[in-house]
Formats: sequence, C-alpha cells, structure tokens
Amino acid sequence: MGGMAAAGMVLKGFPAIAQGGGTSPVIIIRKAAATAKITTTPLRGGISMLDGSGGNVVVLPGKEGKLLVDAGIDVSKPQLSVALEAIGREPVSRLVNTHWHFDHTDGNEWLHKSGAAITAHVNTRRHLARSTRVEDWNFTFPAAPAGALPGTTFESGKTIHHNGRTIVLQYYGPAHTDSDISVHFQEDDVLHVADTWWNGFYPFIDYSTGGNIDGMIRAAERNLKVTT
Repeated sequence: MGGMAAAGMVLKGFPAIAQGGGTSPVIIIRKAAATAKITTTPLRGGISMLDGSGGNVVVLPGKEGKLLVDAGIDVSKPQLSVALEAIGREPVSRLVNTHWHFDHTDGNEWLHKSGAAITAHVNTRRHLARSTRVEDWNFTFPAAPAGALPGTTFESGKTIHHNGRTIVLQYYGPAHTDSDISVHFQEDDVLHVADTWWNGFYPFIDYSTGGNIDGMIRAAERNLKVTT
C-alpha cells in the first residue's frame, strides 16, 4: 500500500464557514502558521513529510536539489527552512503545487527566489494569476506576485524525473477545486493526494473555484485504486 500524505491543517476545523461576517479562517490560519511547530515524518526511500504549515509538504532530497510537493504558508518560512536544512543541505530546486489554495502555495515566492522551479496544473496558475474569491472563507485572494506563479503547467498529466525517481503528476479533474493533482513517487510507492483526502473531517469542497462532490468521490476512488 502506498504511503499517503494528505492535507495537514494548522488549525482544526479550517474549512469552517465564515459567511456571517466573522474573521475569515484564512486570517486565523496565517496567524497560527507564524508560530506553528513543524514535524518531520520519514516516509520511504529518503522521502519525508513536513506537517504544520498548512498542507503537508513532501520532500525528496538528492544531488539535483530537493524536490518539494507544496510550499506551505509563507509566514512559516523560518520553521520550514530549519526543517529542510535538517533533512539535507541541498537547495530546493523544484516545487510541485497540488492545487492553488494558499496553504499549499503561499510559500511559492520565497522558494522560487531560493531557486525552485514551480510546476502545477494550468488551473493552479490561472487562479494564482488573478484575484480569486472563496465564498466559504469570506476571503478574496489578490493576484500572486510573478515569482509565485508556476513556470511549467500541464493539463492532464506530466512525468518528472528527479534525483533518480520517476514522479507522476496526474490531474483529478474538478474535485476539491478544479486544479487538484496527485503526485506519485513510483519507485517508493509514495502518493501525495493533497486535499482529496481529509483525516477525520468531512472534505471541504471549494465550489467557488470549480470543486464538486462527484469529483471528490471519483478522486477518492482513484486514490484507493492506486494504493491497494
């Protein structure tokens, strides 16, 4: 069975609706992330998972530089930097975003400035490149700076070769959002499914940016097929 790295939230109940005019959970999460502890969990083949800054970050170290799956939240940079240095002294040379949400892409700009080339689904770049509102979070995200935008995009799937690994990126179709992908480290059988799987919570479906329940069901079925 493949190792599964799912979305880890800084604050339990993150998808709570803020439509009543209260403080947006985005503001609460970003504040919590500034002091959040980062926990490192070894997976397989030298791959590690960093938990604590928004969505779980997966790290593949090696001679070609570290490959990261997801970027965490920007204000967690000091803690993430320490955790990454503890894994290995190689710089981060590649970053894959599993979808556009801020808890997976907020760190894009600083990682890109550090030398990471960013890859994501075409819809991830589309949402990041313009002002995007999520009604359930009562929050409108401004367009991301140019350095935070993925430089390489794809529509249905893409295969990356990095540090001797074959890494398959595959689009789910609209599910949690309209930009979700899975990341499968084939040799190690580690699968990052991002927010298509929630541990102990009913999944949040972002209808504001194309998510739908039928797609979430199909994504769950595909994850089970890959990992069993």
